[in-house]
Amino acid sequence: MPLLLALFLVGHASIHIGYICGPAWPFVAADPWLVTVFGASPDAVRTVGIALVLVSFFAYLLAALAAIGPLRSPWKPFIVVASVSSVMVLVLFVTPWTLPGLVIDAALLWATLVRSWQPTPFFGRTRHTPSRVQEAGR
Repeated sequence: MPLLLALFLVGHASIHIGYICGPAWPFVAADPWLVTVFGASPDAVRTVGIALVLVSFFAYLLAALAAIGPLRSPWKPFIVVASVSSVMVLVLFVTPWTLPGLVIDAALLWATLVRSWQPTPFFGRTRHTPSRVQEAGR
């Protein structure tokens, strides 16, 4: 299960790179709604978008490593940073294709923050220590 989760996170991270180096469709980073609504500079919005894409990409990669265990860092900060920056990118450059990404980010944030869920590492599992009930029965 942790390996599938890690692969899923890497895939989700890789899709974000489409805003930077992928085809223009379905990732439209050239004319964000923020430019027309608030009169922001297109170059400034694109620069912020690229920075957010890179943050979400690398944070999801670190979360994938945390999910399988070689990276001993905590899962929660990586998922929060990745998902929040991803939501910002997806809202900034909204298209009909961004809805699945928003659902994924919302689910990851809900599982991590509300349910306090954390994957069991695949590598470097901790040794099972007997519970007090098991020790009392010995």
